Amino acid sequence: MLLKITNQARDYAWGSRTLISDYFGIAATGKPMAEIWFGTHPVSPAVLEGKPDVTLTEQLKGHQLSFLLKILAADEALSIQAHPNSEQAQQGFLRENQMGIALDAPTRNYRDDKHKPEIIVALSDFQALCGFRPIAEIQQILNDLNTHSQSSGALVELSAGWLRLLNGENGLQKLFSDIANRRGNFDGIAAELSSMADFDSRFALAEQLNKIYPGDPGVLLALFMNHVFLEPGESLFLPAGNIHAYLSGLGVEVMASSDNVLRGGLTSKHIDVLELEAVLNFEPMPVPKVKPIELSSGLIHYPCDTDDFLLYRIEPNGQRVMAEISLPGESIILCTAGEVAISNSLEESQILRRGEAAYLSGEARYFNLSGSGTAFLAASTR
Repeated sequence: MLLKITNQARDYAWGSRTLISDYFGIAATGKPMAEIWFGTHPVSPAVLEGKPDVTLTEQLKGHQLSFLLKILAADEALSIQAHPNSEQAQQGFLRENQMGIALDAPTRNYRDDKHKPEIIVALSDFQALCGFRPIAEIQQILNDLNTHSQSSGALVELSAGWLRLLNGENGLQKLFSDIANRRGNFDGIAAELSSMADFDSRFALAEQLNKIYPGDPGVLLALFMNHVFLEPGESLFLPAGNIHAYLSGLGVEVMASSDNVLRGGLTSKHIDVLELEAVLNFEPMPVPKVKPIELSSGLIHYPCDTDDFLLYRIEPNGQRVMAEISLPGESIILCTAGEVAISNSLEESQILRRGEAAYLSGEARYFNLSGSGTAFLAASTR
């Protein structure tokens, strides 16, 4: 089965009004166009092209894909967040069910019993926060806060206390907890962090974030995270427990189909610091950039440490690419540049232009792509 699918953009406030329309030639809506989802997720299932009343889920008789592919376009920072592993998700989902918390309650942490590993591949210059900086770098930031503070002494005293926390046992977790729990009394601190951008470029991010989320403790927490810059084609894989926040740019995102997000800042949504701490990995680690592997000419694999999906980039470059990939499950194909023609082992065919997508069922064990465009293929592993 090879079906063209489409969907409407999600208008989250952090979304860009121009990135998706400019890049994909999709008509602007006058609202933020933050994400376009391609999959069977119940919040926004894809629909069949030409049949807007028929969802992909209905076409598949209720079957749910194990993954979700998105176009993501951010003009402003998304929340500082992390996702649970499978065991944590199962336990948290059961616990909140037993507590009688409704699935759609704003205070619900676990809306399903699944983990949510994800990968983002940049289509434009892309910025993100990802993982904690090395302890020595965080110590230097706190020292500089102490040195450059222009306040009457509040930030000097706080930064000295935060340094003592950081240098003690489980220091990074205690530092994170102390700052994240200061919601409601952080306005002056965030404003002073913002003012420091004038003489220390590292604090420019704090200035930007405080304009969007004034007084949010995430303004300071962001400085303790790795500030990552991706060029088009570069990617990040975010496993369970990895603290992160996308800041700006356009990308293709693939994730396990779950709604479990634990937030710690830069948001007006529900924050549960204690539960976030329970799932966070507080060990500073290298930025988890994915090194793509060229399997053959025009066929690039993005290896991810998950059993929920596979991700490939396919660039025919005017030639026919025989993608002889073992596909145990179904796939979603998204054209991000030019035009590609798809044909599969079931003798089905479709032409995808920039911004168009198709669903490929698991019965087709291989497919061909031709043309002069670029496409991303997300596939189930089961």
